[in-house]
Amino acid sequence: MKKILIFHISQFGGHRKASENIKEALILKEPNLEVINLNGFAYLSPYVEKFVDSIYTLAIKYLPPLWGKIYDKKKVIKTITPFTKLINLIAAPKFLSLIKKIKPAVIIATQAFPCGIIAELKKNRWINVPLIGVVTDYYPHRLWIHQGVDIYTVACQGAKDVLTTEGVNPEKVKILGIPISVNFLKAYDKKELAKKFGFSLNTNTILLMGGGLGIGPIKKIAKVLDDVEEKFQLIVICGKNKKLFNWFKKSVKYFKKRLFYFGYIDFVDKLMDFSDIIITKAGGLTISEALAKGMATIVVNPIPGQEERNVEYLERKKAILKTNSVKEIGGLVKTLLRDRNKLFSLKRNALQNATIDSSLRIVNLVLSYLN
Repeated sequence: MKKILIFHISQFGGHRKASENIKEALILKEPNLEVINLNGFAYLSPYVEKFVDSIYTLAIKYLPPLWGKIYDKKKVIKTITPFTKLINLIAAPKFLSLIKKIKPAVIIATQAFPCGIIAELKKNRWINVPLIGVVTDYYPHRLWIHQGVDIYTVACQGAKDVLTTEGVNPEKVKILGIPISVNFLKAYDKKELAKKFGFSLNTNTILLMGGGLGIGPIKKIAKVLDDVEEKFQLIVICGKNKKLFNWFKKSVKYFKKRLFYFGYIDFVDKLMDFSDIIITKAGGLTISEALAKGMATIVVNPIPGQEERNVEYLERKKAILKTNSVKEIGGLVKTLLRDRNKLFSLKRNALQNATIDSSLRIVNLVLSYLN
């Protein structure tokens, strides 16, 4: 049985979900494959993972301007390059031992850190396994760039241009989209969803979410939306944020509008299918899912760095709306619900910039190496 090894980092977030989506699509197309999905940080050291996750969470939550200043800057990359090379060398023996034990036919990385380690092994000719780097944002940062990567998959032409400008061979970069679940290829009956969840069928629906971790000013946004004059129901996804979930559980009775709230779920695609507008963070995977469902998307306070660049690209395509003010959200929602042409134009542009079958396209690339 042939094996595929997929590396991500962190227990939560887009990199992990992207790796799961690729695994799902691989098993769908080739049930006889053995697909192994591994957290690169946790495999190297659980303590390293916790430390890095904590630093990143603190940076984006409390020091976003600082994160934006250091993210993907040439001087910063040049400064940290010796350290990343050292980390790669330290991690290399452990990863090499794993690869020799598993003997994968192809290795996939959905984040730059494990991609760099495997690329270093290939560069030093310690392994000779095809390596595919799957970029999960609309603008790849420079830490992705390594000689040992055989193929990169990216979301758009702009992402390809970034890599080729930095010296990557254009033939090594394939525009296949950000890998979303194959479930997003399905369309769900709104009547059945309304019956299942208790939603009102003939009322506009706003979906509010902050990614898998439930990050962002979700409580404030919900309060602002509750004061909007237009009639609609509100669905909130709290993700892994138990504190946020419990707040909605206690506060739901005080909302004037019909409010539905969920924790961490595996049916976001169904809620997106039912909703008219989504208000969310600007992670590459979440936005790609919203585009695939042709949703009118409003992003709030994108994190400087990768999220900000995702937004800049899609704003140019007129596929999303952005605001840095929670107070402005009510006005944007009111405008979209009153101006149906603007709402449908945003939905149309979303679909035009979506790659609905992205995971299947990436899987076809992977399988081409097996054949």
